[in-house]
Amino acid sequence: MKKILLVLILLLPSISFGQVNIESIRNNQKKKIFWGEAKGGLELQRGNVNITSFDLNFLVHYKHKQHHTFLQSKSAQGQQSDKKFKNNSFVHLRWTWMKWNIIGLELFTQLQQDEFKSLKIRQLNGGGLRSEVLQKKDLSLSIGSGVMLDYEKILDKESSSLWRSTSYLTFLKSFDKNKKNLILLTLYYQPLLSNHKDYRINLEANVRTILITSLRLFIENSINFMYDTQPPEGILTNDLVIKSNLVYEW
Repeated sequence: MKKILLVLILLLPSISFGQVNIESIRNNQKKKIFWGEAKGGLELQRGNVNITSFDLNFLVHYKHKQHHTFLQSKSAQGQQSDKKFKNNSFVHLRWTWMKWNIIGLELFTQLQQDEFKSLKIRQLNGGGLRSEVLQKKDLSLSIGSGVMLDYEKILDKESSSLWRSTSYLTFLKSFDKNKKNLILLTLYYQPLLSNHKDYRINLEANVRTILITSLRLFIENSINFMYDTQPPEGILTNDLVIKSNLVYEW
């Protein structure tokens, strides 16, 4: 196993964990059983305003025959003039079993917190079906649908446990046979089962380009729009996040 290279420069460090695009980290690597990647970065500013901000993202995959398991962990911290303005973390574990090649089963669990969105803890546990409708060398289309239990504890509020539907549509276009240069589009829709007017939408576009082939370094740019009809009190209904990262793959 090769050493993970921890490098990473972040051009735009803002990260939001209200909704997370898992399809952007699902890798269709066929030749390896075990692989992963590390990405993130650092922002330093000194002068009229002193800012220190960093984020780290680690991802590990295990794939054997029809089984695919992956674990992702994220953390982001930021201070401006000794005052904290960013503190969030996130862990996601997912198992996919493509028993019938085109259609398979998924189970997942997710844990996150975001101090500056009044989110003390959110835990998601769920499962569903995944269908890889189109699988070509340079093109793929996947859809998924299921249910999840959404446990949430908001600052100064009682905890709640609600059932949500979760559905997604993913389109991937690669520009080389190893899928190193690609475009990925993903749409998530997550309504409450008891109230379809309470829903979350996550629309994300990712562009990944190889930077240094020998070092397995990539540049990844993404635009992410998130909308929540019922956010915590004092939090806006929508977020727009634009990011650019260096990524090391091993």
